[in-house]
Amino acid sequence: MKAAVSLRLREGRTTFQVFFPYSDAALRTALLAAGVCYEAGARGYVLPATPEAVEPLRLACQQLGMPLHVPQVPALAIEMAPPTPHQVLLTRYCQQIVLKRYSPQTLKSYRHAFQQFLTYCGPRQPLELSRQDVLDYLSLRLTAGISEAYQNLLINAIKFYYEQVENQPRQHYTVPRPKLPLTNPKVLAKEEVRHLLQSTDNLKHRAMLMLAYGLSLRLGEVLALTPQDIDSRRMALYVRGGKGKKDRDLPLPESLLHLLREQFRQFRPTIFLFEGQQPGEPYSARSLQQVIKQAAERAGIRRSVTLHMLRHSYATHLLEADTDIRVIQNLLGHSSIKTTEIYTHVVQHNRPASPLDSLGL
Repeated sequence: MKAAVSLRLREGRTTFQVFFPYSDAALRTALLAAGVCYEAGARGYVLPATPEAVEPLRLACQQLGMPLHVPQVPALAIEMAPPTPHQVLLTRYCQQIVLKRYSPQTLKSYRHAFQQFLTYCGPRQPLELSRQDVLDYLSLRLTAGISEAYQNLLINAIKFYYEQVENQPRQHYTVPRPKLPLTNPKVLAKEEVRHLLQSTDNLKHRAMLMLAYGLSLRLGEVLALTPQDIDSRRMALYVRGGKGKKDRDLPLPESLLHLLREQFRQFRPTIFLFEGQQPGEPYSARSLQQVIKQAAERAGIRRSVTLHMLRHSYATHLLEADTDIRVIQNLLGHSSIKTTEIYTHVVQHNRPASPLDSLGL
């Protein structure tokens, strides 16, 4: 049977359940951009059962050449107005992001930022705007008090449209930028990490946390793992398409291999190594952050703890054990050694004792 996207009216008759090949990452990303969302209560993907919600999905499927099966619903029989030029442009914009295989999070962020830019354009098309118009828009957003990070996101989203969608020459928008704060990474002590892992009884939860700390994995890298990424013969774990689309091979501790095998036997995942309630769907990022938050509370850690702190702790603990910083750079997947050098600001083993200790107070 040919792959397709199918809608099924749910019991409340206000939403559709959306069925599609879950393993097709590009298709899943395109559907998310068209308004489909995952709902834990429905144990799957849903879409409002309205003509306005179905139309962007129909456009996305047409552009991807994917059949869309929509059930006969009276409310959908209403003839819809044709999409506006801005709606067509936004769909084309999102399609280009999907074709370039950007991450779902990048798609979500760029789509929202570009949609705001289209609102600013009013009846005009972005190609009708001058360079000064774009600068005026960015200055307007700056006066609204947006952060440095969001300012960069706006610029990148606008540049993507002109350079990647419309194939125009590269543009540089010089706007005042506040000085970036120099913040050190937040880390946990080894003893805190040990207590945190020991307080996690759930096999799946413990395996995810041990991977994050023991192999310096980012949250998205943990959730994207598949059983095929584990090479027990070489005792290696393969991270495919990490941040910056970089692959890396990491040494797999034997104790962790046994835990992963036990986790696989117990939960029998079908696609991803760690799946949620819906077979074939990766474990929720929000749920994983909640897992580590609850583990930290059980371990008696009073400060706020995130999964990324385990990655920071991994790098800091290796540096405190006198591991060469170039080796740490390779394990973390950093392109520049300067990114890795930030951990030298938090290591403790090579710092001199305070002269206060010599006063004998």
